[in-house]
Amino acid sequence: MDPFIAGTLALGLLALLASVLLLAGFRFERFVGTRYLRRGSWSRAVRIGPFVALGVTLADFLVMLAARHHSRTAETVAVIIALVALLATILLVLLRFFSVFTTVSTVGVMLGVASLVVVLSVTSGFAREFQDKVQAVNAHLMVTAYGLERDVEEAAREARKVRAVLEGFPGLVRTSRFSFTAGEVMIGKIGANLKGVDVAEGVPELRRALVAGSVDDLGRPATCPGMDAAAPEELVGRLVLGADLARKLHKAVGDCVQVLVPFSGVIESTPSAYTFRVVGMTSFGFQEYDAHLGFIPLEDAERLGNARQSIFGVELRFSDAMLALRMEEEVENRLGPDRRIINWKTLNKNLFTALAMQKLIISLLLVLIIVVAAFNILASLMLVVLSKVREVAILAAMGARRGSLLRVFLVAGSIVGFVGTGLGIVFGLSLCGLAALYGYPLDPKVYLIAELPVEISAHEILLVAGATQIISLLATLYPARRASRQQVVDGLKYV
Repeated sequence: MDPFIAGTLALGLLALLASVLLLAGFRFERFVGTRYLRRGSWSRAVRIGPFVALGVTLADFLVMLAARHHSRTAETVAVIIALVALLATILLVLLRFFSVFTTVSTVGVMLGVASLVVVLSVTSGFAREFQDKVQAVNAHLMVTAYGLERDVEEAAREARKVRAVLEGFPGLVRTSRFSFTAGEVMIGKIGANLKGVDVAEGVPELRRALVAGSVDDLGRPATCPGMDAAAPEELVGRLVLGADLARKLHKAVGDCVQVLVPFSGVIESTPSAYTFRVVGMTSFGFQEYDAHLGFIPLEDAERLGNARQSIFGVELRFSDAMLALRMEEEVENRLGPDRRIINWKTLNKNLFTALAMQKLIISLLLVLIIVVAAFNILASLMLVVLSKVREVAILAAMGARRGSLLRVFLVAGSIVGFVGTGLGIVFGLSLCGLAALYGYPLDPKVYLIAELPVEISAHEILLVAGATQIISLLATLYPARRASRQQVVDGLKYV
């Protein structure tokens, strides 16, 4: 965890603990502070409104479930009405217990917290989806020699050495050879990359992504109709295409396609051409892979490597992706300086860095909502201080000390912060749950994935709750100090 985030989380937890002790430890101050925030009387709408709004929320949730997979329009309308009804339920419940000013302050905190919960959950969902997609194609760690390997036999010997050195390495689950074209090749008329896989290792990630054909056919001889009878069968390669790439090429399982390798020889020579038979199609749910990547067995990758430089190496898969990052240095120490280690995060550094920066910037902007809500807390408490001058003076005259008066308003501000934070988390989690059930569609050409992802993280929710409580407590300091320093004589003039 980032040190800044860890520090903020620790401070936030301390603020939460301090608020809990404040609310639990001072009975008199809690009683007085709660009385200052409480609503005087209930109207009929406030009495029955929460039950009506809650009924509408539950009814629309049931309508959404009933319309799921049947009518997208009805499902969308039900989701919108359910969210509005849930917000109305919370607002009316607050009005049952709090004054209008206190309710406004609490709702401000709630909306800020809910916004942060939703944004953090969605950005974490994007990070998780991208991580899963990346790791479905690329291993946790990749070991290659410096430079590009032309000698296939040398690459195979290097792979055997790596396996021997790392045998029994902690957390290491599987090693397998791989290759990757050092630049785009032309599959039909479309530029793409080809990854060579070791079929003997079983390629379980490729099997899970397969939507047509068979991975086992990558290890079987292939033929194409209409070829010269004198051509040996082994010259027909075997190819698994991404689903979007196959659609662009208008190819299905069993069809044959030409693969051209540009710049394979001297400048005057024509590109090398190879015939491949499509034996399967994959869908990783990631536009970049589904539209620009194909898989071939290592035997065919070696033929392409003889025509054009390719990267050959060994993939290392661990029991956990984060464990792989922690063990990278130890792997590098064992293998020595003549081999290059690339982890899954470094391989896609720009993508994950952009996601992290986006998450940070949006979160900082949304914290401003909580800061604005904190000013509402400050304003409402100042109104209480100014309107309760007589009551505060009477308490002081009866023996209440400055520390006790200070705690009265600290308790009042803590209550607003606690209630707003709790309701914000509930409302934010409800939004996340509805978003996950609804399955908001995205344009994969823009967002690279087809559906809005949601990933709820407990430590992020704690971070939001703690940071909100810190801001709420800071907002109560000035009104509390103002009330505790009020002169008894000034207040008793109005008795």
